[in-house]
Amino acid sequence: MCDFLHGLIPSLISSLRVAALPLLLYLYNQGSLALCIALFACAVSTDFFDGYAARRLQVTSRFGAYYDGATDFTLIMGFFGFFFLKGIYPMWLLLLITISFVQFLVTSHYAKKLYDPIGKYMGSALYIGVVLTLIFPMQPTYDFVQYAFTGFFAVSLGSRIISLTEKRR
Repeated sequence: MCDFLHGLIPSLISSLRVAALPLLLYLYNQGSLALCIALFACAVSTDFFDGYAARRLQVTSRFGAYYDGATDFTLIMGFFGFFFLKGIYPMWLLLLITISFVQFLVTSHYAKKLYDPIGKYMGSALYIGVVLTLIFPMQPTYDFVQYAFTGFFAVSLGSRIISLTEKRR
């Protein structure tokens, strides 16, 4: 029973990101930007602590890594979906983020390592995009986030393809 509970701790920590999303969007929508950013920083910090807890408790698993990625995707898509509804970002950016996550899921099935050398930073890049959008709400920021992510996506996809083809040799 104790091993089971230890195994749940990292997933519960990951789940805090998803649980915080409605409050984050509410705070943003109410103009409580400082509080929203502070809570967002706490939510993002759980991305470090869930992995730390899993390693410390020796309960790392492939499921845990996928669940961690899924909670990252949920938090990121929640924000970018909200930004889309506010007219800040176009639909194609949401599609690219979704394709990025689907690519992670599909290619991870074929690779021993879940992340390629670049792709493991994809969530961090998107978290930075959210923070930039919150702190600097202006068109140049939105343009930067869109095109920076597009470039990062292309490099990550290339990195993943290379890492998969090298493993097959």
